[in-house]
Amino acid sequence: MQRIASNVLVTGSAGFIGLPVVEQFSQRGAQVVALDLVAPERTVDGVETITGDYRDASGLKTLIEKHRIDTIVHAGGISGPMLARDTPMLVCEANVIGTIRLLEAARAGKVQRFVYCSSAMAFGNTPPAPVPDNAPLEAHDLYGASKGASDLLLRAYRAQYGLDAVSLRISNAYGPRRRTRCAIKTMIENALDGVPTDMTWGLGYGRAYLYIDDAVAAIIAAACAERLPQWAYNIAGAQFAMMEEIAAIVRELVPGARITMQPGVDGLGYRREALDISAAARDLDWVPRFSIEQGIAAYLDWIVGQRRAQGTAAAKEAT
Repeated sequence: MQRIASNVLVTGSAGFIGLPVVEQFSQRGAQVVALDLVAPERTVDGVETITGDYRDASGLKTLIEKHRIDTIVHAGGISGPMLARDTPMLVCEANVIGTIRLLEAARAGKVQRFVYCSSAMAFGNTPPAPVPDNAPLEAHDLYGASKGASDLLLRAYRAQYGLDAVSLRISNAYGPRRRTRCAIKTMIENALDGVPTDMTWGLGYGRAYLYIDDAVAAIIAAACAERLPQWAYNIAGAQFAMMEEIAAIVRELVPGARITMQPGVDGLGYRREALDISAAARDLDWVPRFSIEQGIAAYLDWIVGQRRAQGTAAAKEAT
C-alpha cells in the first residue's frame, strides 16, 4: 500500500531533476507547488509556480501553511562539483543552510514526508563493491561535503524530531535537459557534430550512470512509500559501466564517432565502485528500468529531436 502525496512542494523545480518530478506528481493528481529562483522553461497545467528562495524561512512557513503541504521534495541547490568551485560559501549557503531551512520548515509545519535529492558524491572514494547505503561519508571536495552534511542533518531531524525524511544518493544522472558537464552528453554531441572527443581520463574508470526517468521514478517511490525503514538509499543504474563501454555504445549508435580516453579518474570525481541498490528495491519497490544502452539511445533520440526542432524554428525565422 502506498501513501498519497496530495500537496507537494518541489524545490529546484526548474532544474534537470525538479521539473520532471513536478510533471510526474501533477500527472498523478497531486496539487504541486514548484519553487525555484528561476522560471521553468515550460509550465505545467495546474501547478503553482513560485519564483523564490527556499532559504527564506518566513516565506517557507507561509507557503507550507497556505498550500497545506504534506510532502516536500528537495531537488534544489548547487548541482554538481563543476559549479561555484571558487565560491565555497555560496555552495554551503545553497546546499547546507538551504536544507536546514527546509528541514526546520517541514518539522514546524508538520510535513508528513521529506525527500532529499542527495548525491553519491557524499561517499567520496567508495569502499569495494557492492557499496552499502551506510558506507562512510568521506567526501574531500566541497560539493560532496555539502551533500553529506545535509544527509547527516536530515538523519538528525529524523532521529531527534521524528521527521519522516529520507535521503536519496543519486549517482551520475544523465539524460534530457542536463545542462552541466556530462561525459555521455559530450560524447553524443561531439559525435553528431563530427568532432572528436579526447578525454584525459576514463580508461579503467566506471560509473553507475542513472537515466533521468529512473531518477524521477525513485523520488516518486520514496515520496509515496508507505514507510521508510532507512534514512538513506543508494539510487543508481543497474549496470556499473566502464567509460570505455560507454564510448563503445556511442560509437555503435553514431557511426563514425571518434572517442579516445586516457587512464585515470575524472578530476572532478572519485574512485567509484558499484552501489548496492537492493534496499531501494526492497523498501521503495524501485528498480531502474533503463539499461545503459537504452538510456544512451533515448538520450541520443532526444538530442537529435531537439536539434531538428531548433533547425525548423530557425528556418521559419529566416523566412
